[in-house]
Amino acid sequence: MTPKSSYVLVGLFVLILGVALIGGILWLSTGGPPKDYEFYLVYMPESVSGLSLDAPVKYKGVNVGRVRDIRLNPDNPEEVRLLLVVLQGTPVNAETSATLEVQGLTGVANVNLSGGGPHSEPLLRPDNEPYPVIKSRPSLLVRLDDTVSELLGNLIETSARLNMLMDEQNRDAISGTLSNVATITENFSAQSLRVEEMVSELTATLRNAREATQRLPGLMGQLERSAVAFEAMAQTLAATGDVLQVAGEDLQHTISVSGEDLRAFTGDTLPEAGTLVAELRLTARNLRRMSERLQGDPSMLLFGPPKPPPGPGE
Repeated sequence: MTPKSSYVLVGLFVLILGVALIGGILWLSTGGPPKDYEFYLVYMPESVSGLSLDAPVKYKGVNVGRVRDIRLNPDNPEEVRLLLVVLQGTPVNAETSATLEVQGLTGVANVNLSGGGPHSEPLLRPDNEPYPVIKSRPSLLVRLDDTVSELLGNLIETSARLNMLMDEQNRDAISGTLSNVATITENFSAQSLRVEEMVSELTATLRNAREATQRLPGLMGQLERSAVAFEAMAQTLAATGDVLQVAGEDLQHTISVSGEDLRAFTGDTLPEAGTLVAELRLTARNLRRMSERLQGDPSMLLFGPPKPPPGPGE
């Protein structure tokens, strides 16, 4: 073999080895064997600062693709148009949303996909778009910025209202109110001694009422015994009246039998005896009525009979 042919073989070997090395590097950089990918569009209404080409696309934190293109939306310059290359089989559907996420303090951003379930509707391609469009969702920083902005606006509005409320006239009114409160407090302190005296008097009154209540059962017993005695007296008087009536009738019968002498005697005496009998009966009825009232209301012995209702004009 000549030296020239040896150089050719060495050169050919080096060339083949270089091509294989370059092919291996390209194969490793693409993630191994060829895979099928799908393209999706996302329109971001916020800044995509920190997001670069070939930035990772994640589905719930798992790498599923890359960002292929970043540009402004030609139809709306307020939006950024992202072209995503996503591994085929990733569960992207009509409920999936894309969010811009910033990792740590480095400022490097990626696109995270989330949402949707196995029963969600498939994501269809609009007629005016070359690829299906995944809806975007505000990032955490945007939501925090909106919340802080709203909070600052509310604080500014509240501060303005407080300034309007605390004008000179209202400050004078508040000062007068505080002065009145101080005066009321002083008066209340001065009246505290009287309140203590009233409480002491009320305590003594309650003590006397308790003692009177304890004595009330004995008093009620005495009243009941008095009512029974009055009732017995009324019955005795009623029996006496009946006896006197019988005696008068017997006496009248004797007079009628005895003749004119006794008739003259009884002509003056018997009317008086009849009047006495009537008064005894009236007394017996009154005693019986009083006994019944005492049985119904024994307190009459202490407080007397109830006063009659006032007449017209009284």
